[in-house]
Amino acid sequence: MNRKKNAGFTLLETMIVVAIVGILAAIAVPSYQDMLERNRLKQVAEALKSDLQWMRNETIKQSCNLQASFTNGAAWSYQIFIPPAAGTACALLHVNHGCDAAATANCNIRTVNSTQFTGTTMGTVAFFSSPTTGAEFDFRRGEAKRSNNNSNNGRVELSSSSYIVKIVVASVGRVRICNIAGSNGLSSYIDC
Repeated sequence: MNRKKNAGFTLLETMIVVAIVGILAAIAVPSYQDMLERNRLKQVAEALKSDLQWMRNETIKQSCNLQASFTNGAAWSYQIFIPPAAGTACALLHVNHGCDAAATANCNIRTVNSTQFTGTTMGTVAFFSSPTTGAEFDFRRGEAKRSNNNSNNGRVELSSSSYIVKIVVASVGRVRICNIAGSNGLSSYIDC
């Protein structure tokens, strides 16, 4: 019983393995890119939701109406700030954040922009207070401020090249993320 031992792979075996790996890579790469796109959009939506919830909580805690302003488009941004001349509690908050105690200008607390979340776009921004691109919570009960008794929810739409979600602020101050019905949303959120 003389057995001949093979010391390696044949060229045909190596070519078959390379072909299989190439097919698997061709299937996996688009799926991986799609997963990255979904995760980027989810990350920015969760960050905005979290910032709006934090803004509401700070408004109540500090007895001072904080505000947010939004710039939409591909080079989007939003700022959370303490408005000028908004009362004694706000004046103290201005000082605590290193701003002028006389409070003649907005005191920026937080700024977020599109460079931190590549591939995302901020679409429609509609809130209660004037201007319509701004959000504000009332410190007495944490409700979203309204103008003209408007009963619609405030909202911000965020999108990537394939997906779109909406951050909704209800009049009672509740902040949530949802998919726009009939559009390509993220599977982790329900339809609005």
